[in-house]
Formats: sequence, C-alpha cells, structure tokens
Amino acid sequence: MRIEITAEIEGLFIIDKPVIAKLYPYEFKIYEDNSKRCISISKPIKDFQDVAPCLFMSNGIPVIKATKHEAYKDMEQWLIYIEAMGAFNFEVEKIHIDELEVKWIYETEEEQGSIPITTLKRNREKKKADKHLCDSNLSNLVIFRRTLPEAYIPYSYYRQAKNFFYNNDYYFAFINYFMMLEFMFADGQFQQAKVNANFRQSKLLELCILTALNMLKENDNKGLNYSCLLEECKVRHKDLDFEGIVFVLIQFRGLLSHASEKSKCYLLDVDKLRPMTFYISLVCYLLCGYIQVYCCSNEESKLRMINQRITELKRQ
Repeated sequence: MRIEITAEIEGLFIIDKPVIAKLYPYEFKIYEDNSKRCISISKPIKDFQDVAPCLFMSNGIPVIKATKHEAYKDMEQWLIYIEAMGAFNFEVEKIHIDELEVKWIYETEEEQGSIPITTLKRNREKKKADKHLCDSNLSNLVIFRRTLPEAYIPYSYYRQAKNFFYNNDYYFAFINYFMMLEFMFADGQFQQAKVNANFRQSKLLELCILTALNMLKENDNKGLNYSCLLEECKVRHKDLDFEGIVFVLIQFRGLLSHASEKSKCYLLDVDKLRPMTFYISLVCYLLCGYIQVYCCSNEESKLRMINQRITELKRQ
C-alpha cells in the first residue's frame, strides 16, 4: 500500500511534462491538473491498517475517521522544505499545505477494498462577506483621524497579522500581532524586562488581556486554546493572570523574533503555535475596538470605566 499527499503549488516556473524525482522511500512529482499545478509525494506503508481512515457508526450516524497525521507528517515536512528551498531554486511562491489531499493507492489485489475511503481532502473555509457597509461606517472612519491621527500604524500591524492568520501562517501572524502591542505599550523599549514593565503599567492592555482570557474560558469548546495558555504559564512558573500572560507573550516574541533551535519547531510545525496566536489575536481585536470606543473620552473618565471593568473581570 502507498500513501500519497497532494497540494497545489504556485510559482514562476514552466513545466512541459510531469517532473519526477525519487529518494527512497519517497517519490516526488510536480504536474498540471485541470490548469492547476500540483505537487505530490508518495511512499509505501506496510502496517497501513493502524493509520488508514475508517468508517464507523456513532449513535446511528456514520462517522469518517481520517488518516492519522503521523502517517504523512514526514511528507508534510518535505513540502515545507520544498516550498522554502524552491523559492530560490525555481521561483516557488506557495504550496497550499493547508488544503492537502491524502490518498491511499492499492498495490496488490489483496489490498483492494481494504480501506473504505481512499481519498480525503481538507478544504480551508473561504472568507464570506458579512458586514454591510453604510455611510456612517465611512464617516466614522474619516472622523477618527482627527482624534487618532497615528492609529493607522497599529491597525496596519493588525491587518497584516489577520491576513497571516487566515493563511495559517501563525508564526508571522503572532509577530505582527505583538508588534501592534509593542507600538501601543512598549514606549520604544525592546529589552524584555523594560517591555514587561511598560506593558504591566497599561490598564487598557490589562482590560484586553483579561477580557480575551474570559472569552477563551467561555467559548473554547474543546478547551485546547485555554489549556495551551494555562500550560505555557505553568512551565514558566507564572499564574494565569495579567502579569503571567504578559510575561508569556513577551517570551514568545523573543523566541519567534530570533532564528534558533528553539524557534525552529514553530516554523516547521505551524499548528503548534496556533493556540497562542489565536489568543493574542483576541487581545488585539479587543484593543482595536477599545481604541475607538474610548477615543472621545477624557483620561479620567476612560480610566474609571476601564478599572471598573477590570474589577468585574477579576471577580469572575
């Protein structure tokens, strides 16, 4: 039995026929399929029953269990390698690893029919417009520039981070989200201790961090994001509170902003960073809203409302 993964590949290169390479036990191929260019990697698997997809009934409803990730994780790593190295060697722009197709190929008559579902493809959910634009939206945006003349800078970091996040590029999404916080609260400092001290002085940041934590508790159905945040605090001997989370976020900023053995795992395994990036995305989303909500309030009134809400959140 062979397992094969296939993804669309984009780049400024020309192929006249399928391009094939072999390196035991793998076979690599780049080819055209319905005007799209694809890259596939395949390899033989002996004990395929342990990792192959299966079909079973749960409460009378048929459920499909997909191929175990461990069966093809090594081939995903090859795609990451080819995407990176191919950018220089033959102008690869992107390999759509997030929309991977996993296929099982029978090699003998005995294997025929042994797997109920031989092909599964994961499709990323496409963005859908859900906001109706009206005159007041544009008018408010224009007026905001009077009271928030430099707001476009942190909002630019937010825009870039949001695009990276949508494309499952959590590494650079996290960095851009953090740069938004850095611009707003670090006061030009870059050393971890000084950034930490400045962040902890901000009541607005505390409000955003505690609100995001509360949202994570209430809406994290599987508990994965909340558990990850809790674990990251625990391993650093910090409480899951404002100061502890600030410390963890700054630690991740330092880790991801420098190329090292410690940061390599997050570059090669993007899903490992998703929970932390999801959390900081909530923090920055709330910050975007609060910046506009409080822009017309005087400092005394703003601080009173923020402190009142922080007190409520700490009681929860």
